[in-house]
Amino acid sequence: MEDLVVPEQNKYMKKTSFLLITLTLAFSINAQEHPFYNQKKAKTQQYKKGSSVNYDVSTYQMLFFDGLRYKTLGSYDKAIDKFLACIELDGSLATPMYELAQIYFLERNYEKSQFFAESACEIQKDNKWFHMLLSNVYMANNQPMKAIPVLKKAIEFATYNEELYFQLSDAYLMANQPRNAIKVYNQIESIMGKNSMLYQQKKDVFEKSGNRSSAIKEINKWLEFEPNNLEARAQLSELYLLDGKLTSAIKSLEEMLLLDSLNGTAHLMLSELYRTNKQFENSFESTAKAFLSTNLGIDAKMRTLLTYYEDLDNDSTLKTQAFALIELLKQAHPDDAKPYTIEGDFYYREDSLLRAKNAFVEALKYDKSRFPIWQQVLIISFDTKDYAAVISTAKEAEELFPSQPIIYYFSGLAHFQTKSYNLAIDQLNTSSLLVISNDPLLAQIYATLGDAYHAVEDHKESDRHYEKSLALVPENANVLNNYSYYLSLRNENLERAVQMMEQCMMLSPNFSTYEDTFAWVYYMKKDYEKAKFWIDKAMGHENDPPSPTIIEHCGDIYFKLGFKEKAISFWKLALEKGADSEFIHQKIEDEKLYE
Repeated sequence: MEDLVVPEQNKYMKKTSFLLITLTLAFSINAQEHPFYNQKKAKTQQYKKGSSVNYDVSTYQMLFFDGLRYKTLGSYDKAIDKFLACIELDGSLATPMYELAQIYFLERNYEKSQFFAESACEIQKDNKWFHMLLSNVYMANNQPMKAIPVLKKAIEFATYNEELYFQLSDAYLMANQPRNAIKVYNQIESIMGKNSMLYQQKKDVFEKSGNRSSAIKEINKWLEFEPNNLEARAQLSELYLLDGKLTSAIKSLEEMLLLDSLNGTAHLMLSELYRTNKQFENSFESTAKAFLSTNLGIDAKMRTLLTYYEDLDNDSTLKTQAFALIELLKQAHPDDAKPYTIEGDFYYREDSLLRAKNAFVEALKYDKSRFPIWQQVLIISFDTKDYAAVISTAKEAEELFPSQPIIYYFSGLAHFQTKSYNLAIDQLNTSSLLVISNDPLLAQIYATLGDAYHAVEDHKESDRHYEKSLALVPENANVLNNYSYYLSLRNENLERAVQMMEQCMMLSPNFSTYEDTFAWVYYMKKDYEKAKFWIDKAMGHENDPPSPTIIEHCGDIYFKLGFKEKAISFWKLALEKGADSEFIHQKIEDEKLYE
């Protein structure tokens, strides 16, 4: 930057017409105040052009250097006060204005920065640093048309400065003048010679302006300059592909692989092009090479595998290839959990639950920090009725993710299934306390608590939690059914049970278990005709054979209606199907209903 200009006593200072107008208005006594500083505090009077300015130079110097010191320390408010005081003493010097413009620019106060930068440039019209700052301010203020002439001036004042040329090209681009930006890049090239960065810049400008053929020409020039540049060849392939020139894109990538046969990115791109060109064997071969490449990140490979995921049902060859690629992924990234997680996803999709679980468990050996993996192990263990695994996995996961409600929920479900009802209640209550903004999950937890409290015969708590569940999700057919059935078994609040079963039937018609519950509610109300209507429906599903419980209920209802022989035949059939209720044998032996 230029040397600091410090005024000398009794020297005459030349003022520009801009400064005369601006600063006379700004600092003269009784003048209208400028919004950026209070001119009423001015201690000196500005004189006309050619007049002397009388003030204490040492005071000015002290203020200026204090301003620089505060600016260096980052005390911008204090620095601003000092530089404003300098301007009040002598508004004919540009440097304090430049310093203020810099500070306001750093503070992103571009309006004030622009005012002082323009003032500094008006005073010193040939200072490249002032013009460079002003151009930056204009660009920050989204005024590229103002920045362009300022940058041109700065280029005239300075010896060759590469940064100024690039700033000028940026201004043209911001002003939506790509052709002028290209002209500037060509000027730079004529001065500094061929340069890969320039080819890249020109290619980007042409591509963004929709001139893809010119973009391709620039990349070809780049390759003439640097024939072994792999990045240039990769970009050329992409441009050919975007331009619909599939054969040229393939050729470009094949040439790239002659230079770098292990380039995973090139192999992956080539595999996509081969597939598009229906060269499926070549496509898979290139994909396999890409997967074995250690210079290609695993995430790119994972994205490729996901393209196989949706098509597995329709193509057995793709399924075989997908699992082969997963094995290659394991080889290339032996200490990464991701190959095993995607393997688990693929097996889960195939309904190979045990293989999926094994893959997820293997993934946890390499990465225990990802909760979704733990969740998948919990889900699959529960689905395969491995309740011991659910409990042990949940216990381990709790230590890592103590605030995840789903862990305690699955633990509670597993304890419920193993008839450890009190442990189930503890885990489920803990889970309910951790749920945040997830009503469906909370409703399911409350419903399971209703089941668990029923199992320990705490009917008050059971009913309360069913009601809480339905308050959150009223249209849960399974909860409506269970709650109604348990009320019927206790012969309590049967009108509420009827109401819930009517809603249940609307939500899920033609389901034998729900129809049996409705029949049993009416049975307990001694409305045996309606009970018969619903039990007959439950017994009549050809594709849904009735359970032993439904068959036994059918016998009980028919007995109440006086169809003794039919009732006995239903009880016998229930026993054959595995009924193990308390009175089933006695009913058959005594040919009498026991309740």
